Amino acid sequence: MTAVLKPGDTIGILGDEFSSTQLINCSRDAGLRIVTYSTKSNSQIRRQADVALVGGWDDRDQLRRFGEACQVVTYVSDELSAAMVDYLRQFTIVPQGNDLLSIVQDRGLQHAFFDQLNVNSVPYETVVDEHDMQVATASLGFPAVLKPIVRMTRTDPFFILHQSSDIQLASQYFQAGSFVMESVVPFQQSLAVIATKDQQGEIQQFPPVVIKTFAQGQRTIYTVMDDVEAELVAEMQRITKEIGQHVDYVGTYEINFGYTATGTLYVCGVETTVSNTGYLFDLAMNINEYRQHLRAISGLPISPVKKYRDVIMQTFTRRQVPLVLELREQHPDWQFIFSYRQAALSNSYSGCLLIQTADLQQAMAELEASGLGPQTAGKN
Repeated sequence: MTAVLKPGDTIGILGDEFSSTQLINCSRDAGLRIVTYSTKSNSQIRRQADVALVGGWDDRDQLRRFGEACQVVTYVSDELSAAMVDYLRQFTIVPQGNDLLSIVQDRGLQHAFFDQLNVNSVPYETVVDEHDMQVATASLGFPAVLKPIVRMTRTDPFFILHQSSDIQLASQYFQAGSFVMESVVPFQQSLAVIATKDQQGEIQQFPPVVIKTFAQGQRTIYTVMDDVEAELVAEMQRITKEIGQHVDYVGTYEINFGYTATGTLYVCGVETTVSNTGYLFDLAMNINEYRQHLRAISGLPISPVKKYRDVIMQTFTRRQVPLVLELREQHPDWQFIFSYRQAALSNSYSGCLLIQTADLQQAMAELEASGLGPQTAGKN
């Protein structure tokens, strides 16, 4: 596929996510006309679009109108089914395709894909009834987590089994279909690598990031690798490239990893599009994941990634916005990014702040002192 997007052309952005705004901004900078598709009638991204369409993920008529209005479509949500991506491709170009999406949306298929690549994922078994669970827990041990085999959303409900008596409690879920049971592995560190694959098959990776998740799903993410062994970094980069090479996909993707105290690295999942993780690259790198993604799906060569400095990213919730507004006055050297959404819940994701640093410990101390760090987040 040759370059298809030039100033004045139309890009379709499918999905009402926080990172949709950044992709829209990059598309504006590229001189593109923007058509958005959301499942929400009150979607805030509508105000940023030249044309805004609303419909369900399975609304074939509306998806056809959307596709016919665009020269290229990119999905920012992974809730659209692989079958609907196939349908959409009858009317427009979807460089991301549905290969990686179909793998991610089937947990059994995802584990099998990792097994095929000889990539270490958490121990698992496919289960369909109570007997299967008994056999699986004998192999996996406790605790174990029961997840629907078909992933519908990023927040699918799951059931954690702590002891044998929980098996009967969990059996009620089987009316909903098949499940995957996974060992609950205690990770010492959670990490991620974001990469972009272009239409010629070249893959450029951003430096790995460390992710710390705490109260209400808030996250502290940073680029500093001082406490991560070079061999571990190299292995994560190898796996990220290996996965990218074995899927028919163009654009940005993210591989999530877990590392145990005993030195075992696990692949924990894949994100099939741009994500909030990459916000810290705005200050850390010569290019961010959104611009890199846009270059790839436009048919342009992707940029070699160069790291300029280390950055810490701290997310915050709606409840913390008053504190964040105070910090914005106190720290002119911090960069603040606010969600365009009016979050309904006090613990809903409302944005993030970025801190450039040459000293991780000092910057983390400042973050803790601000009331937003991992140790103090639950108190504010």
